[in-house]
Amino acid sequence: MLRNTLMTYRSHFLSIFLAFISVSAHAADPQLKNETTVFDKTFSWQAMGSISGVYEQGPIKNDNQSSFGNYLNISLLFDVYYKGFFIQSNHRRSEAVTLGGEIGYELIVEDNWELDILHKTYVPGYNPEEIIKNSHNDIPVLEGLEERNFGQGLGIRYSRFYEDSILSVDLAGLSTSGWVADVFYSQLVPYRNWDIYLGAGFTHYSQGVTDYFVGVDKNEVSDNRSFYEPGSSYKAQVEVFARHPISKKWSFSAGITQSYYSTAIKNSPIIGKQHLTEVMLGVLYVF
Repeated sequence: MLRNTLMTYRSHFLSIFLAFISVSAHAADPQLKNETTVFDKTFSWQAMGSISGVYEQGPIKNDNQSSFGNYLNISLLFDVYYKGFFIQSNHRRSEAVTLGGEIGYELIVEDNWELDILHKTYVPGYNPEEIIKNSHNDIPVLEGLEERNFGQGLGIRYSRFYEDSILSVDLAGLSTSGWVADVFYSQLVPYRNWDIYLGAGFTHYSQGVTDYFVGVDKNEVSDNRSFYEPGSSYKAQVEVFARHPISKKWSFSAGITQSYYSTAIKNSPIIGKQHLTEVMLGVLYVF
């Protein structure tokens, strides 16, 4: 729901996360290169490095990119699969680097659908003190506000595979509080030497999740911040993500994502934006 405050990480020009991907014929990314028979031909892996420039807007008031490091994202990715166990990122989405990887296990695998149990970050956390520090300005509405932890959750995902598209539905309970239901559809549109992914998503946040991330408790009330207890909320997204090979090892990627948050989120005194835009341009190297 909220942008992960990667200010600290990006100021050091490094964001590292693990991403594993299934090697099932219907679900795997065909770029997996390395296989070994050590685990009875069920172990596959791939290492990649990514450098990208990112422009993104945060929903929290005055949470803006303020230095060169905030626009730079350097990531090291390791894709691994072993006997149904995986940690993966969504290679069809430009915001996968922001949210990081998913760890899980394939419960049922059929020709055109799959059921997995997985653990991932559904809602990025944020630290008001870090936002104030990186903005170099006073932000009275955030002063004294408690830090919100990452909204990580354990859930079930149903994926339906079509010829050039995927529909996924997640239902997960979060470690912070409440639950999340997330639906995303991605359509591949090949064009010459480009892979273009058109995506649309809808995420429902329970009252507990919404209250934790954008609510204001009684002990957080101040002259600049009123008490706020929202109900359930949602986020709607549309995006375009494209990849183009430069050489055998290098590829270029670009993406734009538009997010819209419901009124229950927008009415919070700590929220500044209801419509958010993220733009990403980068290169990927496969080792």
